Amino acid sequence: MQTFAWLALSVILGPAIWPNPCLAQDEVVVNPGMAKVEFENEQIRVLRVAIGAHQKTAMHSHPSRFGVAITKNDIRVYFPNSTSKPSARIAHEHFWSEPVTHQVENLSDEPLQNIEIELKRANAGAVDVKPATVASKAQGTATDPVAVEQEPHHHVIFENQYVRVMEVIVAPGETTLFHKHSLDNVPVFLSDAAVKRQFVGGDWAPSPAKEGSVGFTAGTKTPYVHRITNAGTTVFHVLDVEILP
Repeated sequence: MQTFAWLALSVILGPAIWPNPCLAQDEVVVNPGMAKVEFENEQIRVLRVAIGAHQKTAMHSHPSRFGVAITKNDIRVYFPNSTSKPSARIAHEHFWSEPVTHQVENLSDEPLQNIEIELKRANAGAVDVKPATVASKAQGTATDPVAVEQEPHHHVIFENQYVRVMEVIVAPGETTLFHKHSLDNVPVFLSDAAVKRQFVGGDWAPSPAKEGSVGFTAGTKTPYVHRITNAGTTVFHVLDVEILP
């Protein structure tokens, strides 16, 4: 039976060992209450970062990471060399960051929240990849699914040698083609939506989406085929972050 975990809290994990000795200033350790591990394995660590109004983190380090601003960000970033710079992002904006040591101050009267996916195996600077546009000859059926990146509701918006990110938008009443996932992926949900999913050979099953939630699905070892229908009245919006081998 196909196993599928959308919420990281539903994934039962054993203890993970952080492999990068340079990260002595681990954000989770030095900023308890602000940074929480949502998921971790040998390749990635997914953090939920929540900084209250006018709060400031301790100085901490990150490896290469892909992030999604769940809320608006209005921050000032401080570096170990005593320099600083402002930074602003709108809600649902995504970003890539190379390894960094910094301190973050929330300048806003409102709390901020981000999802950050740290890449443990990134060992060189990221190089952007231009997504290839290859037309699919597959029919998008249960027996002839399209590759996920070729499904019409999935659009590649960012790619480097470590991650490929697809924006998925399914309007109320729409249904995707059957499509195949062949890589581990981290969905970051950007809307509340009444979604149903159907795996090959199975029935439609409710799988409601909640804005700000995050999950993990192991698609590399166990590729899977499914389709999605939006049975509600709000747009289903998610960034699906594929972890490249």
